[in-house]
Amino acid sequence: MVAHTPTKALKSRSMTETTVFQSGNSQAIRIPKEFQFDAKRVEIYRDGQSIVLRPVAGTAAEALAGLAPLSAAECSALDVAMEQSDDLLALDEPVPKVDLQPKRSSAALRNVPEA
Repeated sequence: MVAHTPTKALKSRSMTETTVFQSGNSQAIRIPKEFQFDAKRVEIYRDGQSIVLRPVAGTAAEALAGLAPLSAAECSALDVAMEQSDDLLALDEPVPKVDLQPKRSSAALRNVPEA
């Protein structure tokens, strides 16, 4: 699910009153329709006297799904850029193994100080 703040809420800084009530051991508020989130989870934090709610960032796939598709011109430009880049692996090319262990000399392996 892509978490967007409603456009209507972004266009104006309207002020609306709502009710505060108890829900179990937590305090809760009713969020008016014009401020509702298109998300299941939100972050909450205090900023001075204000309490700010914002949608929780989703996965990379959700973020990409929310992007507008590329135009034909943008696709062509991306293809040209990718052809000019020689340091990228093809999607079907195996990733080379990299040895992350430090190289030890034969003297170090025998616990002999190197000269």
